[in-house]
Amino acid sequence: MAKIYLVTANKEVPKVILDIAKSEQIQTARVEMIGAVKEVEIAYYDHAKKKYESKVLKEDMEVISMLGNVSMMRGEPILHIHGSFGRRDYSIVGGHVVKAVAEPFLEAVITPTQNKAYREYDENLGLNAIKRIE
Repeated sequence: MAKIYLVTANKEVPKVILDIAKSEQIQTARVEMIGAVKEVEIAYYDHAKKKYESKVLKEDMEVISMLGNVSMMRGEPILHIHGSFGRRDYSIVGGHVVKAVAEPFLEAVITPTQNKAYREYDENLGLNAIKRIE
């Protein structure tokens, strides 16, 4: 069953979501978030180079949407989440969310799934990929 959580000011995603997953023994889930941030590190995956290029933005932004999932890797939950962020000038930036710092807060909905997904580092892709679903 889905639950709503509040991520308060200065708390960081993914840490808060992973702490919730650990404390509530959630192994696989859908994660949806809205709210506002004062800092975000977003990344773009360069397929040719097989690596992420990241950028830190330190500004107040509305979270248009952050969507992702919790899966398992090496016995621990891992969060994979992407986001769209609205700036004061109404432009939007987005990508893979490495870190997001809430200000004043984020609202997170976590919906555990019935199956389990397991990630492993994929040498060919250069990133952590879901390799097994039970």
